[in-house]
Amino acid sequence: MSSTPRTSIIMPVYNTASTVVAAIESVLAQTDPDFELLVMIDGSPDDSAQLIADYLQRNADERVRVFDNPENRGPSAVRNQGLDAARGVWVAFLDSDDTLYPTFLERLHHHAERTGAQVVNCAHTMVATDGTTTQRLKGAPGTLTGQQAAFALLKDELSPYPWDKLIERSLLEGVYFPEDIRRAEDECVILDCYLRAQSVTVIDEPLYAYAVNEGSLTWSRITPLAETRRLLDYFAKSLQRTSTYHLPEGQEALTVARVLAYLNNAQQALIVGGEDAPATLAGCRRGFSVRDALLVLRRRPVFGAAGLLLKTSIALYRVLYGVYVKRVYNI
Repeated sequence: MSSTPRTSIIMPVYNTASTVVAAIESVLAQTDPDFELLVMIDGSPDDSAQLIADYLQRNADERVRVFDNPENRGPSAVRNQGLDAARGVWVAFLDSDDTLYPTFLERLHHHAERTGAQVVNCAHTMVATDGTTTQRLKGAPGTLTGQQAAFALLKDELSPYPWDKLIERSLLEGVYFPEDIRRAEDECVILDCYLRAQSVTVIDEPLYAYAVNEGSLTWSRITPLAETRRLLDYFAKSLQRTSTYHLPEGQEALTVARVLAYLNNAQQALIVGGEDAPATLAGCRRGFSVRDALLVLRRRPVFGAAGLLLKTSIALYRVLYGVYVKRVYNI
């Protein structure tokens, strides 16, 4: 294996014994063989580590590097560990309950070379628990400037995930997943990459298979309001560092992001329930103004309408935004 592989693929592993071998096999089956796979075991309580060791003993491959962390530190921490250890010119991410299409690397590199983009986003296939599939692409195919991509990301017009992308390693120098944010921490890193990038390309080829999990972190816990505020502070500081904060487009994007963050936080409270839910709902209603919701209504009508309903009628908000969440997240 080259000491500088073309691509480093970083894969956290936690409690995915039933899927992790298939994830590894999907990497080893890549038609572009110039990669390293960094398997970041995150103190997994199941037998994932042993299954990985057994598989690699039978299928030795010097491109695979295993980091067996005895303590669970969370996906952000082990992704950051992977970034520090990565030797590739490009970086990709894989969740250990998902799989890559065989041409994932080949096609993303093709489009990076064709357009000169430093980040390439692809479509993905959502695989439900019953095996049914749905293709999803957030954003129109084409190439944007990094600034355009950053604003689109904040307005939920581009994918916030790290796993449907190929990212030039230089964009990630000094950038780490925030470990004090557990929901949308991915978006923080992608935002910084977009703000640093000259151009970002979106393609409509589905190259990643995403396993829909109703028990995912997004909807299985209520995000503390303090964490949502840290997320929004991160967004604002990222824009301030690149002099885009005071642009009208930047302020508009931050307003959309603020309304959307509190909408998602409120929806979690409604789905999860419990004794913390009423206080969370009240805090979300205070998190943005009617004026904010009216601005968003002009740019993203569903979010704006949901924001106005959250401010005025929890019952109607539950119906409207619940339909949106079910459609987007397939839960």
